[in-house]
Amino acid sequence: MYFIIIIPLKPNILKKTLYTFIVAIASLLYTHAQNSPNLNIEAKKDSIAVLMQIGNRLENSKTLSAAENYYIRAFELAKKVEDANQISILGFRLVEFQIYQLKKYKDAEELLDYLLEYFRNNKDQNGIVKCYLDYGRLNQRKQHFVNALKHYNIALEKVEKSTNNNLHWRMHTTRGNLLRILGDDENALKDFKNALRYTTEETSAYNKSLTYINISSAFEKIQLDSCIYYSELAAFKCKPKTNLRHCNLAYNNLAWANHLKGNSKKALDIINANVDLSKIEYGNFDNLYAALMHTLGVIHLSLEDYDKAITHFETSQEYFEKRNDIFNIVQTKEDLSKAYEKVGKLQKSITTLREIKPYREVMDSLKVTRGVAKIESRKILELKEQKISKLEEENLQIGNKINRTKALSYCLGAFLIITMTVLLYRGYTSKIRFHQLNEELSMNRLKSLRSMMNPHFLFNSFSTLQNYILKKESLKANEYMAELSGLIRNVLSSSDSIYIAFKDELQILKSYISIEQERFNDSFEVVYTIDSNLIEENPTIPSMIIQPYIENAIIHGFSHLKNQGLLTITMDKGDKHIICKIKDNGIGRIKAEAIKKENKGIKNLSIATRNTNERLKILGKVSQRSASVEINDLYNDTGTIPKGTEVVIILPIQDQ
Repeated sequence: MYFIIIIPLKPNILKKTLYTFIVAIASLLYTHAQNSPNLNIEAKKDSIAVLMQIGNRLENSKTLSAAENYYIRAFELAKKVEDANQISILGFRLVEFQIYQLKKYKDAEELLDYLLEYFRNNKDQNGIVKCYLDYGRLNQRKQHFVNALKHYNIALEKVEKSTNNNLHWRMHTTRGNLLRILGDDENALKDFKNALRYTTEETSAYNKSLTYINISSAFEKIQLDSCIYYSELAAFKCKPKTNLRHCNLAYNNLAWANHLKGNSKKALDIINANVDLSKIEYGNFDNLYAALMHTLGVIHLSLEDYDKAITHFETSQEYFEKRNDIFNIVQTKEDLSKAYEKVGKLQKSITTLREIKPYREVMDSLKVTRGVAKIESRKILELKEQKISKLEEENLQIGNKINRTKALSYCLGAFLIITMTVLLYRGYTSKIRFHQLNEELSMNRLKSLRSMMNPHFLFNSFSTLQNYILKKESLKANEYMAELSGLIRNVLSSSDSIYIAFKDELQILKSYISIEQERFNDSFEVVYTIDSNLIEENPTIPSMIIQPYIENAIIHGFSHLKNQGLLTITMDKGDKHIICKIKDNGIGRIKAEAIKKENKGIKNLSIATRNTNERLKILGKVSQRSASVEINDLYNDTGTIPKGTEVVIILPIQDQ
C-alpha cells in the first residue's frame, strides 16, 4: 500500500519542489502498476487513489493539463483492474473536468460514448442515466439547448426504473435549471417541485435546501411572496455566518426578493446578519460570491450609498468577467454605470456603457438562441405532457374498468359458486354414467367374443382340422391350424380394447373368412377391394363390429345356396370415417328368416347381430362421432327374385 502525505507549505519554491517530488513518485507508481502483472489488485487500487489525489491537487493549483493527464492515468488503470465502481467514478469525473475546465467537448463526448456502451454491457441502469445526464450537460455547455433537453428527457424516462432517489433529484434539478436558463419558469417550477419529492433523509437536508432555493428563484418573476417563503424554508436550519454554500445562496435569494418588494433596508440586514463575506471563496462552478456582491451593490444603490454600491459592482464585475457570464456582466455594468452617474463620474459612466456594446451583441445572439430553444422545448414538453395525459386517461379508464369488473365479479361470485357446484355434480354423475357405459361395453365385448368364439364355430373348425389329419393332408392341416391359432390369438388380444388398428381388424377378418372357406369346402369366393389410403394410414376404428355381418352373410346367405357363393368386401376411407360394404349373392334375408324359424340351431347369429347393434349404440354415447349400419336387400332386374344382401357399415375413425 502507498501513502502520500501532502503538507501545505507557504513558501512558493518549497511548494513547487514538493509538487514536483509528488508528481515524480506518482509517475513511478503508475508505471509500476501498469508494468507489474504480479502486483495485486489492492495495490493497484491504491495507485488509482494516489493518481486521483495528484490530479485533484493539480486541478486546484490550476495546472489543468497535468491534472487531466493524471485523471486519464487513473481511469486507464481502473479499466485495467476492471473495477466497475472506479471506472464509473473516474469516468464521470474526467467527463466533468473536460466539459467545464478544459472545454474539450469532443473528448468528453467520446468518453461518454465509451461509458454508455460499458454500462449497457453491464446492464447498469443508473450508469446509463448518468451518461444521458452528462450528454445533456455537454450540449447545454455548447449552447445546444434543444439537444440538451432531449437527452435530459431520455434520462428522466430511464430513471423511472431506478430506486435511487438522489439520481431522480439530480435529473429533475438539472432539467429545471436548463428551463430556467431558457426563461421557462413555469416548467422549471414543475421540475423543481418534482425534485422536492425525492429529497428524503436518504438524499440529505442539503438537497432539500437547494431545491427550496431553486423554487424560490423560479418564483422571482411570478410571485415574490412565494420567492421569500421558499428562501426562508431553505435557510430554516442555517445558523448565521456558518459559511455553508446553500445557506449563503438562500440568504442571497431572500435579500434579493425583499429588495424587489421595496424592503432594501431589510434585505441589507439579512446579508449583514447571516453572511460572512470574508470567508466566501470564489468557486469555479458557480457565481455565488459575484451574485452576493451584485445583490449588495443593488441594495446600496437603492439606499443611495453610492460609494459602497460602486465597490460591490466593481468586485462583482471582475468575477463575472472571469466566468464570462455575459448576462450578468451586462446587468452589472448597467448598474455600475448608474452608480457612476449618481456620484458625478459621467465619463466613467459613459465608458462603462460603451463596454457593454460587444457583450450586448453576444447577449442578443444568446437571447435569440435561447428564445428559439424555449419554443422548441415547450413543444417537446407539451408532446410529453400529452403522452402523459393520454396515459393517465388510459389509466383512469382502466381503473374504471377494474372497478366495474370488481363489482361484476362480486355479482358473478355467487353465480360461479353455484355453477361450479352444478358442474361438479354433473361431472360426478357423468363419471358414474361413464363407468356404467364402460361396464356395458365390457359386457358387450365379452358377448361379442363369446359369439365369435362360440362352441359351434370351434367344433366345426376343429372337425375340419381333424378331417385334414385323417386324410393325412399334413400341409393343409398345418396351414389350417396356423390360420385358426392366429385368429384365436388376434381375437383374444383385441378383445380387451374398444378400438383396434385397421390392419389388425382386416387380418382378423381375412383369417376368419379363410377358415370359413375351408369349413364350407370353398363353396364361396371372396373379393377384397381395399382403399390404399387405409393401408397406408392404418387408422384406429371400433373393434369387432364388421365380423358378425360377414358371419351372417356366410351362414345365412351361403348355407342353402345351390350355386357358387361370392362375398365382396369393399372398404373406402372418408373424411373422418371408413365405409365398409359387405355384399353377398346369397338367398336373401326373407328366405334366411324362414329357414331360421325351422332351424333353431342358428339362433346364435341373430344374438351376435343384436350384440353388435347394442355396442354401436354405446359407442355413440361415449364418442362424438357415431357409427351406423344399413342393410339392403338385393333383387333381380324385375325386383321379384332375391339376389343377396348388402350391408353398409360406417365406422368413425378414432383420433389418436
